[in-house]
Amino acid sequence: MPKKLLIRKELSKTDIDYRLSVPMKSLYAFRIRKGEHFKEIGVTDIHGETRRFRCSTRKTGLHPKPVLSTGWTAFAKERGLTKGDEVSIFLNGAEDLEFQIEARRKMVLFGEVFWTDPL
Repeated sequence: MPKKLLIRKELSKTDIDYRLSVPMKSLYAFRIRKGEHFKEIGVTDIHGETRRFRCSTRKTGLHPKPVLSTGWTAFAKERGLTKGDEVSIFLNGAEDLEFQIEARRKMVLFGEVFWTDPL
């Protein structure tokens, strides 16, 4: 199965310092069981390093509001991600939960926008 883009997001300060908000339309891919509110997932970066992130949802309310928390903030800090950078998360597997993450830094030079790897 080829990789499928799940999330592409320009990062906010909250995304970097606390948690990465996940669009509701992507929640299905994390396969959080009914009655549970989080799942640990494996995410591989472009260097082939696998990390563990926690995808969690609210325990109450009508809108689960999924986020990536544990593991995510360490990744963002290690990579030197800042507000305005972009992260993409891809779904890689059909049977198992396999995710891939890529990050890009937005640079403006002479009025032109360029994207580079942050580290």
